[in-house]
Amino acid sequence: MTFTQRQCRGVGATANPAKGIRIERWPAKGLRRTEAGRIALPLWVLRDGEHLGDGDLVMTHDEAAALYSQLGVLLAESSEGS
Repeated sequence: MTFTQRQCRGVGATANPAKGIRIERWPAKGLRRTEAGRIALPLWVLRDGEHLGDGDLVMTHDEAAALYSQLGVLLAESSEGS
């Protein structure tokens, strides 16, 4: 979510991807396992479309499974409306 989206939350506005601060999946990197066996999702931070830095969202198996389940629900809802 961008700073702009936070300001407009509930209004139905979408932010321009080239404006504000964004945290997104790093497109060139895939999921990986950490040495501790957790799942790491590579992310990068952009400001006004420029790369500022990167990091990982590290999840346990249970956290990743919960995210998977929640994504499945949202994807099913969006395909029903198509």
